[in-house]
Amino acid sequence: MLVVSQWSVVMLVVSAIAALIGLSWLLHEAQQQSKQHPLQGCSPQQAYGETLWRMIFVYWLVYCGATGLQIAVPLEGTDLGQMCKITALLAFLLTFSSLLCLPMHYWQSRQRQQQQQPN
Repeated sequence: MLVVSQWSVVMLVVSAIAALIGLSWLLHEAQQQSKQHPLQGCSPQQAYGETLWRMIFVYWLVYCGATGLQIAVPLEGTDLGQMCKITALLAFLLTFSSLLCLPMHYWQSRQRQQQQQPN
């Protein structure tokens, strides 16, 4: 049986709500931008950054869902319980790797902008 403290459950719920809000904000911004400038595309660097942010929020929601399912339903010793553990682990690792890629992406795009500017 998975034993967790009350504060960790509250933090899991709060972080899931925050990820939902962040993802909906990103999707709303993309929709507003496509309405204002329907023919104008964004640069590949900007699209990659937005995709990284979406991946972070979606992977974290998957982690929260898999962990919440483990807490809410006694799945210990079942195949579904093992799948939830593996899903939570993979989602956590993907979230972490996306978070590591984000500053490197911004650093690389800043370097490209500086190289493209004439001296």
